[in-house]
Amino acid sequence: MSSYLAFLPPPKDFIPPTPKALIVVQTVFKSFLPFSIVQWIAPPTPMGRTSAARAWLNLPGRYAWSLAEAVGPLNLIYILYSLPSKLHPLSSSTTTISPSTGLFGTGLPITHEIMGLLYVLHYINRAGVTPLFVAPSMSPIWAPVALAMAFFQFLNSSSLGGWICYDVQKRIVDLSSDKAVDAALISPLSVLGMILFVGGLAGNIFAEGHLFDLRRGAAKRKAKSEGKATVTYDKVYTIPEPKGLFKYVMYPHYSLEWVEWTGYWILGGAWGLGWSWNVSAALMFLINELSTMTPRGVNGVRWYEQKFGKRAVAGRKGVIPGII
Repeated sequence: MSSYLAFLPPPKDFIPPTPKALIVVQTVFKSFLPFSIVQWIAPPTPMGRTSAARAWLNLPGRYAWSLAEAVGPLNLIYILYSLPSKLHPLSSSTTTISPSTGLFGTGLPITHEIMGLLYVLHYINRAGVTPLFVAPSMSPIWAPVALAMAFFQFLNSSSLGGWICYDVQKRIVDLSSDKAVDAALISPLSVLGMILFVGGLAGNIFAEGHLFDLRRGAAKRKAKSEGKATVTYDKVYTIPEPKGLFKYVMYPHYSLEWVEWTGYWILGGAWGLGWSWNVSAALMFLINELSTMTPRGVNGVRWYEQKFGKRAVAGRKGVIPGII
């Protein structure tokens, strides 16, 4: 244990991550996979339920969610604006990779800036728009869960930020030895990746919006039937009808988020940032999402069956039509 702690870089090396700190970050991030096993044996709960019996450990859902998720985009933005200048002189004459190739003043090529921008756009919705303005309500979040969410976001954004920035450093070294080949901004693979990302993001937002609308409608009907002037959402549950995006699965917003991040991974590969698990931080993120969200979707179907009956579920799966 002491030898492992001695290997760890000092805390200042993690913000932004040095190469040694990035190795530690990605090693820890990959270790999230075994913990997903616990979710397979967890009791069924409704989507978004993360509170505990001890109310004093529960935090207001909207704000706890927003703050925890915001760790990711804020950390990534800091890395993209602080790390490139530490890697190479911006006026270096030994490379064709220069600040002029980007649009946002990071010192990175436009392809790498787009990778950062897409991540931030996702979290503008996930950390800001949805919890603070769109969701009708959010259940309280147990404080340890909120901390775990923030830690996950820090690890993931550090992994992605380091991946994006250190790829540029690698290209500088390769250019000096005539080994590098610049990736085209527009190619069949990059177009495919962008279509999947944008389509997955839009579909995810649409599916969640449909669930929010169902809950608003149910809460209004409940308040009207009880003769109450104030609409409340506590203990108001609904089940989507088997049509549209919900025709074959109960959690299409999960499936579409996977489509979104699959597109992100393809974009990174198309732009030369790598494809494999050991190279691509986007693939690390995608695999972690698959491993943690799949059991939540499966357990969610069990909860729907217990709450509304198998007839209402209508044979739908959790996240992959006809499979699981």
